[in-house]
Amino acid sequence: METNPFKDDTKIKVLLAEPSAGMVDCIAHDNRLDQYIEMGRLESAGRFKFFTGNTGRCGINYARETMANEAIKLGMDYLFMTDDDMILPRKCFERVYETLVAEKADIAAPICTQRVYPFKPVMYQHEWIKGDTGERLSNNMVEDYEPNSVVKVDGIGFGVVLISVPFLVKMKEKMPRGMFFSNSDIGEDIWFCINAKRLLDAKIVVDTSVKVGHLRHPEMATEWDYIKATGRKEKFAGVYRDDGSFVCVPQAVAA
Repeated sequence: METNPFKDDTKIKVLLAEPSAGMVDCIAHDNRLDQYIEMGRLESAGRFKFFTGNTGRCGINYARETMANEAIKLGMDYLFMTDDDMILPRKCFERVYETLVAEKADIAAPICTQRVYPFKPVMYQHEWIKGDTGERLSNNMVEDYEPNSVVKVDGIGFGVVLISVPFLVKMKEKMPRGMFFSNSDIGEDIWFCINAKRLLDAKIVVDTSVKVGHLRHPEMATEWDYIKATGRKEKFAGVYRDDGSFVCVPQAVAA
């Protein structure tokens, strides 16, 4: 039996990466411990093997770059990145993984929102617009979607994201200087998605039945805040009550 966990082909190997500034908010840290306990449960069932990574203090694009390259070097199957200001629900990894596999996607994510009003979901569709100087890419936010659905998109924010490492290997070969992430104004995650679509026609999906909280001061923003802010309560009446509690348990929807 293989005793080296990095070489055990009987397990699905996942690098858990937290690209932070090296200082993790205490509330997020508590939630992360909950996630690791859940992942221990998954490991004990024998299907997955999890590894952890943190780069310490560095820019977000450099942290993501390092973690992507380490996932390749270590022979991981998946890279699961969670920012230190995201509050994950129960079975978050498990449900996003199942969605990625079911959809045959390269990249999958739960629904995450901006931390500021009106708390728009960070998922995007790309549109090429013709102008006097040629075509330019417009990165448009997806604001209307069916409740508890899987949405195919062109780009996402990387607050919480699951990426296939074999896809990363293919993408690295096509990137200038082999680098995935940019520190340009467009954002390192959007830049990654633009190139993933442009170079490899990546399939990117968001499972909106998996609800992630985004820490703000002194609250966190969720899909419910977005629905209230944009007048979509009636459309989501089968998901949320007027006080924001669930009509049904999202896990049951996913099942």
